[in-house]
Amino acid sequence: MSHFHPMCMGLALLCASSLLADAANGNATNADAAQPRLKTYQVPMRDGVRLFTSVHFPKGEGRFPAIVVRNLYRAAGAVAESSPFDDLPVCYVEQDVRGSGASEGEWYPWLQEIEDGEDCLKWVADQPWCNGRIAMTGGSYLGAAQWFAASCSPKGLVAISPAICPLTYDETPKRRNGLVCLKLFIDWGLGVWNQNLPPERRVTLKGDELAWHLPLAEIDEAAGLGKVGFWKDWLTMTPRSALWRKMSLKTIIPNVPCPAYIQSGWFDIHVKGVLEGFMAMRRDAPTQEGRAFTRCVIGPWTHGQDLGELPRGDDFSLETHYYIPLRRFLMGLLQNPQADPLPNEPPLKYFMFGSNTWMSADSWPPPGARERTLFLHSGGAANTLHGDGSLSWEPPKGDEKPDTYVYDPANPVPTNGGHSICCTSGSHDQRKVEERQDVLVYTTAPLTADVTIAGKLSLILHAATSATDTDFVAQLIDVFPDGRAFNLADGVLRASYRHESDGVAPEPVVPNEPISYTIDMWSIANCFKAGHRIRLEITSSNFPQFDRNLNSGSDREIRTARQQVFHDATRLSCLRLPVLP
Repeated sequence: MSHFHPMCMGLALLCASSLLADAANGNATNADAAQPRLKTYQVPMRDGVRLFTSVHFPKGEGRFPAIVVRNLYRAAGAVAESSPFDDLPVCYVEQDVRGSGASEGEWYPWLQEIEDGEDCLKWVADQPWCNGRIAMTGGSYLGAAQWFAASCSPKGLVAISPAICPLTYDETPKRRNGLVCLKLFIDWGLGVWNQNLPPERRVTLKGDELAWHLPLAEIDEAAGLGKVGFWKDWLTMTPRSALWRKMSLKTIIPNVPCPAYIQSGWFDIHVKGVLEGFMAMRRDAPTQEGRAFTRCVIGPWTHGQDLGELPRGDDFSLETHYYIPLRRFLMGLLQNPQADPLPNEPPLKYFMFGSNTWMSADSWPPPGARERTLFLHSGGAANTLHGDGSLSWEPPKGDEKPDTYVYDPANPVPTNGGHSICCTSGSHDQRKVEERQDVLVYTTAPLTADVTIAGKLSLILHAATSATDTDFVAQLIDVFPDGRAFNLADGVLRASYRHESDGVAPEPVVPNEPISYTIDMWSIANCFKAGHRIRLEITSSNFPQFDRNLNSGSDREIRTARQQVFHDATRLSCLRLPVLP
């Protein structure tokens, strides 16, 4: 049995081989009409654009349930000889989304999938070979297509299984607290656009070079692609724009007519949104089945890329912990939508680093997690891992000299893991990065007992900058007894976007004025073992995962910025951790 493994830049391909189709106007072609195993269609959408669609049929005759995948990544006219569900009595329907593969039209990421998804599912439900029950599956963009389609309350949809994708397309994967997810913009956004051009118009994308190009608004042209329709939209979207609101699916859960099986990894770029989607389904789904049967699994994985060097034991197989339950989930609901397809599985199953064990919970954060606070300390020289920065459960008692560093956008801190895609992701030893003078490092003494955390993290940072806008980057580290320092969670914040969560427009800062920032560091589950140390890094760049703040307020002029981090009795910079008893 074959499975697709969703990854950046189209590695979600299900195609084992090519089979060219010649079909039009919704009529199928197949050499064996008496016992069809595969048919291809050009399915018309409401505006007349036709989308290439293949259907693998099970053996036998009659009407069958259907499993639908809406794919961005098939090559034009390519159809797999078999489906991942050939051993099951289902019709497997795979459609190239608008502007991709052999489908007509122009691709605009995500936004087009609402109406096209609704039209696709209606077409499937109306076919004589479909018994009226439909499930959807797929990861990354293929998962997003499910949420957008499900937002229309389609008739007959009994299950979705969106993997490694959030509900929040106004946020990741485009922006994070004001910063642009730059490498993803280039390698994935422009890369998919490029691969769907006619061969004679395609270019060789040099993403690592393009990431340095200024201004960002001209990168599509600098790549040789001309003006790409969505490129400037992504760069100019703000929390108050109409396009931003259309990209958010946070309000659609009451429209989703079925349970969801949701999957992600701790180092997936979408893990925050995945957990939010799971909790929204458990709380706001319109049916008892949707609330009770929805499941989520968060493993020691990335967005289809290598995890890095962080130990995770031997029990992390996607086959065991995701694919096998997924098939049971889909087939169970296709056969009986009123019965729990996974009665022995908890609502949420998640992996705990450190102890390398699987945990279960009814919700996220897990019940029992209690916030504890680690306070920043130093004598004013926390620069590099050799500095005097420390973390303690005890707050400062009086004055402490602030820590200072210079952030130079011409020499940014390089991305070395984290919730990234199309660049280094996962967990890696950070000691080389921690040698830099523009990285502040705060570390506890060796732990005398295990400290286990599971839930949401945040950093309260009192800081000042000499610029009118700049960025702050935070990273949580597990320091092993041998000195290896593995990143676990991170957060970024553009200073002018400090009120973004309140729907306030970007607001410049007053140079050199101390401001209290709250930096969301997402979620993690980790057991810091006795003898290990907990570490926090603070800096002002994470490039090329995110764009560089030029500190100038312009899109071309680069300036350095002098940054100060305060941690005294009146300005308590601190790390908030969700500690399990």
